[in-house]
Amino acid sequence: MTTSKTKNSSGLLKVVIGLWIVIFVGAAVLIGLVLTDKISLGGPSAPEFPPLAKIESGSLANDFQLSDLDGNTIKLSDFRGKIVVVNFWATWCIPCLEEMPMFQAYTSQYPDIALLGIDQAESQNQVAPLIEKMGLTYPILLDLNAKVAELYRVSILPSTFFIDQEGMVRFRHYGVMSQDQFVYYLQTLGAIE
Repeated sequence: MTTSKTKNSSGLLKVVIGLWIVIFVGAAVLIGLVLTDKISLGGPSAPEFPPLAKIESGSLANDFQLSDLDGNTIKLSDFRGKIVVVNFWATWCIPCLEEMPMFQAYTSQYPDIALLGIDQAESQNQVAPLIEKMGLTYPILLDLNAKVAELYRVSILPSTFFIDQEGMVRFRHYGVMSQDQFVYYLQTLGAIE
């Protein structure tokens, strides 16, 4: 009789384990299909925009004043009337460095776009040699105590903010940005065709 109960318990345990495995595998497949846009869970379609982006309702960008690598004072409000891209980065951030040649190419090609690179909590001696080596000409600002990063609630690097001509934040992008994503933001803001 003990053998029969043991066999029944063992069989029931195998069935329960099997059911849990099927549930977990099914959930994983479903999540994978949703994340790759193979299926939709219904409801209105979300607007098309690159991943890692946050579309803003248009909150006024916090003004700031920082020094560039030559000691000149630069204020965000100096660029009112232009599309402004504010990119938070640091020299130790490899994904940040990967984006910079793309930023340089677009600022050279479209002078009406203002791109401001804000280095987070590093000195001029740490930043200047890298900028020179990379041949970057857009303004690099030093946020020595990371107060501007704190003001913009930057928690990961790189983080990039797209600000319209009226000084309103329209997009925030967290993490490294592809060229397609960058073009999407600029086209949406009417900065490029």
